[in-house]
Amino acid sequence: MLHKLPAVVLALAATAASGQEIYSWKDSAGRVHYSDMPPAEASVRTLRKAPLAPEKAPAADGRQAAPSMAEKELAFKKRRATAAEAEEKAASERANADARQKDCSEARAQLVAMQDGQRVARFAENGERVVLDDTEHEAEIERLSKYVARNCK
Repeated sequence: MLHKLPAVVLALAATAASGQEIYSWKDSAGRVHYSDMPPAEASVRTLRKAPLAPEKAPAADGRQAAPSMAEKELAFKKRRATAAEAEEKAASERANADARQKDCSEARAQLVAMQDGQRVARFAENGERVVLDDTEHEAEIERLSKYVARNCK
């Protein structure tokens, strides 16, 4: 057991310099383990807590001190996340606009065809083609006209 002690001390010293928390626990076989990440299933003892970030004191002339590298990196990550969200939103809006434009062009083409007197057939539940009669034809023209007026500006 004593021959493992220098390795444990060295491991603890190396992790202490990095500023992370150190945990200790025993496994089911009774062996003691040390790590910077505690296991979920074992009772863990914290050997060393990570130090809190020091508070920044204002400069002597009352101005705020320059941001640290961690603060700069955090601000950069926030800007990058915001830009990614904006790009994703713009791409989604473009896709919606393209789909709406396609639907509108199809509705306009159907409306023109129906207004020109072209006969339209639908498929019934049994699979037969049923040609629209005059009242159904007029109702379809009215429905398409309302759709184009409402959605295709």
